[in-house]
Amino acid sequence: MDDLLSIKEIKVKQIIIIFLLIFINSAAFAHSQLTEILPKDNVTYNEVPPQIEMKFKSEVKLVKIDLIRVDIKEKIKLDSSLLKNKSNNYSIPMPKLDAGIYRFEWRALSPDGHIIKGKSNFEVK
Repeated sequence: MDDLLSIKEIKVKQIIIIFLLIFINSAAFAHSQLTEILPKDNVTYNEVPPQIEMKFKSEVKLVKIDLIRVDIKEKIKLDSSLLKNKSNNYSIPMPKLDAGIYRFEWRALSPDGHIIKGKSNFEVK
């Protein structure tokens, strides 16, 4: 009887270990991370950056991009043609911007199908 109990205990421990390994592995690779963005968050620029640059740890599909002039609540049109492509590097042409406070917001589909999002606030003098 003790042998049977020991075998059950071992099997339960093995199942727990396998579950933990799968969970830790999937959590580590669940979402692609944004590793770099330009314009940088909370930075003031004397000159407008020529483009919005985004770099991700792995390939994602951008699904939404918005540029808002926060100080007058105006949405600025961006070229959204690249939203159809998967990549880990995106370059979005920056439209002509006047002096003001802006926020760039984005959403992307990560490799595992989850939506990831972020924003970058910046000012142009």
